[in-house]
Amino acid sequence: MADNRDEKNNEQPYIREKIVKPKRRSRFMAVAIGGFFGAVLFGLIACFSFVWIYPYVSKLRNPEVEETTTAERITLPTHSEEDTLPPEDTTPVITEEPTETSDPEETEDISEGALLPVDKEWIERLINQKIDQAPIDIKDIENYGREINKVYQSVEKSLVAILPKASVDPIFPSNQGAKAGIMIYRLESSHTILILTDYETASIKDPVVRFAGRNDFLPAQVRGTDSLMGLAVLSVEFDSKNFALYDSLQCIVLGNSYQTRAGSPVIAVGAPFRSYGTMSYGTVLEVRTDQTAIDTVYRMYYTNISAPEGGTGFLVNVSGQLIGLINSGYKDPAMNGYVAAIATEEITKFLNNISNQEPYSYFGILGQNVTKDISLATGMPEGIYVTTVQPDSPAYQAGIMAGDIIVGISTKNVTRFNQLGEVLHGPSRHLPGETVIVTLWRLGRDEYKQVNVTVTLGLRQ
Repeated sequence: MADNRDEKNNEQPYIREKIVKPKRRSRFMAVAIGGFFGAVLFGLIACFSFVWIYPYVSKLRNPEVEETTTAERITLPTHSEEDTLPPEDTTPVITEEPTETSDPEETEDISEGALLPVDKEWIERLINQKIDQAPIDIKDIENYGREINKVYQSVEKSLVAILPKASVDPIFPSNQGAKAGIMIYRLESSHTILILTDYETASIKDPVVRFAGRNDFLPAQVRGTDSLMGLAVLSVEFDSKNFALYDSLQCIVLGNSYQTRAGSPVIAVGAPFRSYGTMSYGTVLEVRTDQTAIDTVYRMYYTNISAPEGGTGFLVNVSGQLIGLINSGYKDPAMNGYVAAIATEEITKFLNNISNQEPYSYFGILGQNVTKDISLATGMPEGIYVTTVQPDSPAYQAGIMAGDIIVGISTKNVTRFNQLGEVLHGPSRHLPGETVIVTLWRLGRDEYKQVNVTVTLGLRQ
């Protein structure tokens, strides 16, 4: 009996162990599952914390490290002539004759808001009367000059002096001998300023830029050029030490140059007198819309601002907006001694390609548009009449000659110079190196005959 009792006592722990064992396993599983989800949660928190904190920590360790982002697309604002035209006047024309009680000869003083009789001579006489009565004295001239100065002071913040690094005096810095540039765009992703200047400035070795109100010079790089239009774009990239300067800079606003007409007041800034920091003001004498350059036709403003030949710079309106690049390369020789400028709307199409460092094509002709009226009067086909073919240009090498009339390139109708421009440097342009079929009319012995010519486009620089 004693032995049996001892065996039962010995078995009891074994039986309890079997009962308790499943409870320990379930607790272990619960702990394991809880630990797993806890680890996942900790990992997620750690991941988000790392992503959030890392940029700040990396900048503390190395301030020069910047986040890499997708290249910022540069698109300069453009305007169209159609958007500038005033809305059509739909007011019905009043054709009633003045009644016997309204005698324009006797009615000289019209109260404000009253209807004017339809009598042009009376209206002109009234206007002249008001002009004669307007008091004008020296104070008006002084006020006019003061307002021009306000505009110039605003524009001056966007101007920069460009010099060779070797010519900079570290003790007594000056702008003597500097070329003029003007800031036109900010690349926020890379803290870069783009500067418009003339083509000759791009030949400066190791160019440095001095901003308005600053004594220090920052290095600049040539971003791109267009020798045919006489323009260049420089870029200045700012590091973390100069972020405050970058934030303070003011780019010029590109104005709607279609709003500038003969008689519009304008200001020449930059280096119109061949010395940086000079300026003058006057009015536009003439707007020529058919000025021709290689592969393009453009508008040029001729002003009454007298300045020596060789001056460079920019033309701005009285709102302080950029409307023209001073250029004498294609200027009428009869206007030598006066400032002339290419309208900004004409160079913006080149500036977009240059600023984005995108190649565009060179064809190599000068010419005139044969409009429908000219075609009817002369019998010539409507298209682009080639007046000059540049030596060694793609057009010259393909056998295109003066007197040919271009009407198409590949599958596109090209009967105007602006259409040629779209083919060469527009958004859907043919790239340099591409081979295109040029359709043209060539005068034979008695009549024009259609000819197809194969042209390999060159690179415009």
